[in-house]
Amino acid sequence: MPYRRLPNTDQARIRTLSTAIDAIRDNELYIPVLPPELFNRVERKLKQFKEASDLYCSCLYQQNCFSKSAAYQKKLKNAHMYVSHFLTVFNLAVKRGEIKTKERVLYSLPEDSAELPDLSSDAAVIRCCQNAIAGERARTQKGGLPMMNPTIAKVNVHYDLFRELYDRHQQLRTKTDDSLAAVAALRPELDALILEVWNTIESHFANLAGEARLNACRKYGVIYYYRPGEKKKSH
Repeated sequence: MPYRRLPNTDQARIRTLSTAIDAIRDNELYIPVLPPELFNRVERKLKQFKEASDLYCSCLYQQNCFSKSAAYQKKLKNAHMYVSHFLTVFNLAVKRGEIKTKERVLYSLPEDSAELPDLSSDAAVIRCCQNAIAGERARTQKGGLPMMNPTIAKVNVHYDLFRELYDRHQQLRTKTDDSLAAVAALRPELDALILEVWNTIESHFANLAGEARLNACRKYGVIYYYRPGEKKKSH
């Protein structure tokens, strides 16, 4: 016997309820497959869910477009390049004995390693720039000579330029996260409504048997799955 399984994606949820609504509207003869109260509730909840889903998709699209824009990528690349060059020169100075090994900790670097910190993400570049700027300030305030070629001032300029865009991107990400949370909050309600709709549809066609009943229900959006080998046995 085939079994039902609730949709597990937002588009499938929308498609399932839309199928039920369209089938009822397109029926030339009025057949009360769903009671008017339930039909109206489905229309309202589907509209609300579609609007929330569309808003999330729009926010996600804007966020992705912004982070992939030429301006954003260029400033990210420059910040990455300058801070990595700065720390490479710093580690060379440590290796030559010009700077004490223990002063690596001022830059949030491991004292016993000359490896560059993680720079694989936007947030990591921001964090690394902040650590480099703070470390250079702390070291020079104790009397250490400033690093040159590049100077921390150069790193700071490119950090500031990227940070401005990064903060705007974080604002877009927050909007995306908030819109996704709104969609997630509606999913249990929609799933419960789909279950109620499916139960009502199956009850309406309870007088039919076998494939005739399944096909009638499918026209109104009920989704059935066959277990392995089950469909072959039914023919």
